[in-house]
Amino acid sequence: MAQTQAPPPPYGSTAPTTSTPTTSTPAASRLTSVTPLVGQSRLTGAQIAGWFAKQGVTPTIVTPILDLANIFVDEGNAQNVRGDIAFAQSVLETGWFAYKGSMVKATDNNFSGLGACDTCTSGNQYPSPTAGVRAQIQHLWAYGDPAADPLRVARQLTDTRMSYVKPYGKSPTWEAMGGGNWASGTDYAVNVLKLYNTMLVFNGLTPINLTMGTPAPVVATAPTGPLTVMVSRTGGVRLGDLRAKNGTLSSAGTAFGGTDLQRAAYGSCHVTWPSLGAVMAFQGSSAGTCGSDAHVRAAVLSNPIWKTDKGLSPGDPVTKIKTLYRVKAGKGSGSRMLVKARNGARLTVRFGDGVVKSLIVAVPAPRG
Repeated sequence: MAQTQAPPPPYGSTAPTTSTPTTSTPAASRLTSVTPLVGQSRLTGAQIAGWFAKQGVTPTIVTPILDLANIFVDEGNAQNVRGDIAFAQSVLETGWFAYKGSMVKATDNNFSGLGACDTCTSGNQYPSPTAGVRAQIQHLWAYGDPAADPLRVARQLTDTRMSYVKPYGKSPTWEAMGGGNWASGTDYAVNVLKLYNTMLVFNGLTPINLTMGTPAPVVATAPTGPLTVMVSRTGGVRLGDLRAKNGTLSSAGTAFGGTDLQRAAYGSCHVTWPSLGAVMAFQGSSAGTCGSDAHVRAAVLSNPIWKTDKGLSPGDPVTKIKTLYRVKAGKGSGSRMLVKARNGARLTVRFGDGVVKSLIVAVPAPRG
């Protein structure tokens, strides 16, 4: 379970007046826009620092704001997390880096309240600003990407509480933050994003359209499961109702419901179904990276709704791996291949903390 964050500082008492004041959003009327936690920064460090300099506030941290903003952008881009929005989050969490009335101190290099809670006496402390920003970015990655893994961080792990986020990818959009995800306040997301919009407007960029209303589910017609995962030794692959031989992005949408969480990366299209705990990579489209005919090449499945044809699911004890597949998982964290086919199809299990974390499926390229 993720830690409960300290409530954000009183915004009106620490923040200058802006053109988009932060106001509470009733729980029944939440943001319905979609702003993924993952992705590259729209703003540069210089743009962020230029905006901050015009706010008329005096931070108590010793790190120059330009240096700190550059760290956020650099660390965020390295982990594919929106570092510019994370900076806005830190402004909110720290009261413009003043830390007034906070158990977290300016010397802690903790810019997001990590480790702070209502019953705690202090938050986490980090040896440098870079380590503190990196921990925040890695923790956001855990919330935003079902494929997150402490063993696969882009840089040295500094987030000691990453494994507290269960399941990984539980809050893939900023709009879903708050209400128990990172912070308890139901207006947490709108406060962060409204603040971020002032940064965009200052730099002449189009702000996010923060649509308000009754939240619509990200997945329109998601199946309820269980969903069978099968990789045969002859090369056949099945992911629920999606079969590898005709597993296009279009047919995946039919099988799992539509999703707006798509991004192009390294020549493939990464698509996330948050409610299913599924991230799939598609390649080979004739109509662009995320074209409807792109073919599924890999899947990371972290929700217990997924079950192999032998009965293994995320959340099962690691002892079940040996019982079902005669493969010893070993101690600690790691991964083991369960099925390997000549055509390149693979079924791998990732484990840690004594349980199965996710099922990873590699799909061979279609013939012809």
